[in-house]
Amino acid sequence: MGVSHLSRCPIRRTIIVVALCGVPAAAQPAATGITLKPGAELPQADAPIDLGLCRHHGVEPRTAAGQVVGGAGWAVTDEAPLGALTAVSFVAGSRSMTSGACVLSGGRVGIFDGAELLALVEDSQPGGTAIAHLRRSGDRLRIWDGAMLSRPVADIMLAENVPAIVPLPPFDIFCGGALRMPLIHGLTLGDANILLADHGWEPAGPAPPSDPIAAELVANGFTGVEHCSGTGFVFCTLSFVQGSATASVLTFGELNLPAGPLVADYDVTCPDLPSQPR
Repeated sequence: MGVSHLSRCPIRRTIIVVALCGVPAAAQPAATGITLKPGAELPQADAPIDLGLCRHHGVEPRTAAGQVVGGAGWAVTDEAPLGALTAVSFVAGSRSMTSGACVLSGGRVGIFDGAELLALVEDSQPGGTAIAHLRRSGDRLRIWDGAMLSRPVADIMLAENVPAIVPLPPFDIFCGGALRMPLIHGLTLGDANILLADHGWEPAGPAPPSDPIAAELVANGFTGVEHCSGTGFVFCTLSFVQGSATASVLTFGELNLPAGPLVADYDVTCPDLPSQPR
């Protein structure tokens, strides 16, 4: 995936006085279909967006940028600083699914200097699910999609104070730079185990399964299983350790596939340190 960033033409606001903006420097879209469009105008929603049963994905705008987006009728999902700028993710609609899951569609990210829109991050399919939420990842903001089981898609970062869309890294750094955690979303548990081992993680010591579904996953050759839910997506939680740090890995789906269920998400707990990526 190529880097999509701002190219030549002055921006009024002070934080990017030396930045270059105008058109994407790369003519071709990124491999994910996500591009950054400088100088774009914020469209007005046809009607105020109501997320309905998926309203827990929305946030009440607290920044000037978020209030601009909400005032245009969009459902704001996240607000986050990007250096001295503000990034606001928002969506055009939602569908509630089984087990309380939601699909969010028509998402964009606005990049603002105060209340002034500098650029829009958009999907090549305007009604698609490629953009829904933002999460902090070190000095980057990670774009997550709006699928039922959300996955990371790309990162937004500042390159010489200019916003840029960049590919996901192969791993995140945790625990003050001491540990690497590979990005394993969407991988089978078998493949994730290999990557985790390559980065120094090993399953937590054996313990009696806490429920029959966990016992089934253990019987299929996987260790570190803590517990599973017997409804909906069949979520299971497994623990991996490296030194005194712990990685909690959440899987979902069919247990009896040869390579195991798929990874939905993970979290790292560091000893006496924040678990957020550095």
